[in-house]
Amino acid sequence: MKETLTLSIRIAGLALVIYTLSQTPVHSMAYTIRPQYGLMSYLLPSIVPILAGIIMFMFPNTIGNRLAKASPEILSVENPKRLVQIGCIVLGMIFLFFSISDIAYHLTTAIVLWSSDKYELDILTFDFPGFIATLIELLFSLFLIFKSKLLVSKINV
Repeated sequence: MKETLTLSIRIAGLALVIYTLSQTPVHSMAYTIRPQYGLMSYLLPSIVPILAGIIMFMFPNTIGNRLAKASPEILSVENPKRLVQIGCIVLGMIFLFFSISDIAYHLTTAIVLWSSDKYELDILTFDFPGFIATLIELLFSLFLIFKSKLLVSKINV
């Protein structure tokens, strides 16, 4: 069972890197449209998940051991609900990394706009709905990670 968890974390890390790299053209196009936000506001949303994916790919045992310490019964093979719980945790980790990179983008943009004399931090220059959606995504990912046992108990497996 530990091998399955390790493999799942490694695959999730690889998927995170591949997905982030696939979004690079979007970030570069956005930078050409709005360079006033600064280069870092477009680089951070790519760098953070790539680094997280590399860490997940290179050190899956460390992450798996930490998850096992948080919930020792997670590695039980007899109960299929544990497999669903592991899946929820891995999915929550992926969404957590996406939301962290999006928050880095939104906060960098807000800081650049706030410190700029030319632009104001208002609804026309800052994506308030996107920031709120990112916060909701962060809450859902934390729920998937820390309340996966409760979620699995509600699912008929």
